[in-house]
Amino acid sequence: MNRPDFEGLSKREKKELKKKLRQEKTDKEEKNLSRRKTGKKIIKIGIGVLVLGLIALFLIQGIIDNSPDPRGSGLITISSEVHDFGTVSIRKGTVSTSMEIINKGKGKLVLNGLKSSCMCTTAVIIINGIQSPVFGMHNNPGYKQILEPGEEAQLKIFYDPTAHPDLRGPVTRIVSIYSDDPLNSEKKVKINVNQVA
Repeated sequence: MNRPDFEGLSKREKKELKKKLRQEKTDKEEKNLSRRKTGKKIIKIGIGVLVLGLIALFLIQGIIDNSPDPRGSGLITISSEVHDFGTVSIRKGTVSTSMEIINKGKGKLVLNGLKSSCMCTTAVIIINGIQSPVFGMHNNPGYKQILEPGEEAQLKIFYDPTAHPDLRGPVTRIVSIYSDDPLNSEKKVKINVNQVA
């Protein structure tokens, strides 16, 4: 910084000039201090936002980690989710089919019952030779059975064409299986029929 030229100035002018220079220096130092404070504030805010973001991430991860792990639960699988009976005659009466319900999970699977989409369709579950009550559209008795991991049950579905004696042509019905599977508490099985006289 160049020193000011005091030559030719009176004592009073020199004093005022020195005072002005000191004020400019003080102002400059205050600006620098203010900039440093602002910079520190920005850094503190940035660190605060980063910390809050990390806390939020850990909280979300904790929520995800505490959610039920379906791999440790029972997971319902059906050997076939669609069955086509083909042509079904009213004269020949009720037809039936069977499929397997399998617990593919690592925990117990609780079966809570069945329900059909129409009165012409009923179903039962058979576990170790023991048959459940008959389930239908309106007949849904209380039921609870456990399948151990890897254990299978038989699902037997009945279609009675005489429930709709005037019906002709293609028919689709649904049987819903209810369980405590955390990913699929209502598993649906479809049957197709072409009904004739």
